[in-house]
Order: sequence, then structure tokens, then C-alpha cells
Amino acid sequence: AHIPDYRFPERAASAMRVLYARSSVLLREEGEPVAFDDIDLEAAREILSRARPGKDGFLGATEALEVAQAFGIPIPPHELAQSEQEAVQAAERLGYPVAMKVDSPDLPHKSDLGAVALNLNSPEKIREAYHALLERVSEALPAVESRGVLLQPFLAEGQEVIVGMVRDEQFGPLVMFGSGGVEVEVIGDVAFELTPLSRSEAESMLNSTWAGQRLRGYRNMPPADREAVAEVILRVGHLADALPEVVELEVNPLRALPGPGGGALALDVRLRVRAQEGSP
Repeated sequence: AHIPDYRFPERAASAMRVLYARSSVLLREEGEPVAFDDIDLEAAREILSRARPGKDGFLGATEALEVAQAFGIPIPPHELAQSEQEAVQAAERLGYPVAMKVDSPDLPHKSDLGAVALNLNSPEKIREAYHALLERVSEALPAVESRGVLLQPFLAEGQEVIVGMVRDEQFGPLVMFGSGGVEVEVIGDVAFELTPLSRSEAESMLNSTWAGQRLRGYRNMPPADREAVAEVILRVGHLADALPEVVELEVNPLRALPGPGGGALALDVRLRVRAQEGSP
């Protein structure tokens, strides 16, 4: 009679939960995909055309930030320095304190290697960090191509979330949202949606995760700009649809500033492109 039979009540409850989740998705209003009129697609394509990806297809930090910026994803002021003196001068222009990271297409996870220094508040700290980061990378991975160090203003306020996309062979681009920073690998608080995205789908991603709910404020944590985060989710979806050569993108962390109206800034962007035919 095709009647499901479960030996344990926990299995039956789990099946009911999946059925309920599926029915909620089917009943949800899809809405219309959101359009933006400030996306500079030509600029993004030009950046990708002159980019020099690493051996795994990742772009350098500066190139990845510029592609995100072309799609209207807010990024902080930043400067690339290729000497100790350039780093000090860049920090003076950006204003202390600053964050510093090694810019290399072969280091998509810079913090794992200790290639990031935060809250540098003096020329002496800049000089120390410049040499320490480059030496650390050189000793651990001698073959890595380093293009210098990227400096940005150091931001401590707000909440960290992650927004990303991956191109699935069968389903196409999947956009992801969840808890950012190191939390993404620890607690697995993420939600996924297929592109193109509507505003209601972006809101659903926020509502279905602890990271999204926390943006409303929690205990002593003030509310952050939830609307700005939703907009970044939608813009990442646009990037995924407009640039088929991009197979992976990760904005982590996206710093959601105290809001509403505070905005959100992509502090680090990881971007991987499809390997060109004939490339090793």
C-alpha cells in the first residue's frame, strides 16, 4: 500500500520535518528577481581579463575586491604596498588602525597561515607586520607568489557574516549566506538558494539562519544593517549569473555595521575562475 514504516519514532519525526520544509518552500512566494542599474559589468570583465589567477584559479585579494566593487558590493578603502615604506605611507593615508594581509592568488585562506595582521596602530607596527607576514609565508610556502601586502582600515564594530556562491555542474549558481569569520566552519550555520534571487528569497536566507536573526540584535549585541546584508546577497546572485567564468566566490567576512543605515563592507573577497582551456 506504499505506507511508510519507521522502526524508530525519531526517523518518522525527521521525515515529517523534511516534508514540512519542502511544503514551506513550495508555498513560498517566489517574487521577481531584483535588478540593479549601477552594476559595471564591463569593468568586471576587464578586471578578469587582465587578472593573473593562481594555480588553483583564485585571484589575488586586490583583484577580487575590485570585481566585487564593480557589482556594487561595498568594500573598504584599500591600498597595495610592495615595500615597507609603501606600507607605512599607505597606512598614513588610510588612517590608523589598519589591517594588513598578504596579497597572493595562491593564498585563498590567508588567516590559516598567519598571513593577516589586525589593529596595527603605528608605523613601527606596520614595519614589523610587513616583514613578519612575508617571511611567514615564504618559510611555509616558498613557491607562493606574493604581490605585496594589502592594507585596509581596521574595523571592529558590527557583526561578521558570510555571503558566497558556488557554481554547481547540474543546478547552476548557488548563493550561500551564514555566520562569518571562523564560525562558518565551526557551527555550519548556512542557507542556500539558486539564482536568480528575489528579495523574498534573500529575506528567507536571513530568516532561516542564526546569523540573519542575530542581525536584529541579541542580548548586548546591537542590531546591524540587515537590509544592507540582503542587498549584498542579491548582488552576489547577479555576479554569479553575469560572470559564468566565476565558479566560486566568498565574501568572508562581510562586516554588517550597526544600523539600520550603517551599511555593510566586504572586508575580504575570495574569487576563483574557471580554468582556461589548455592551462595546466
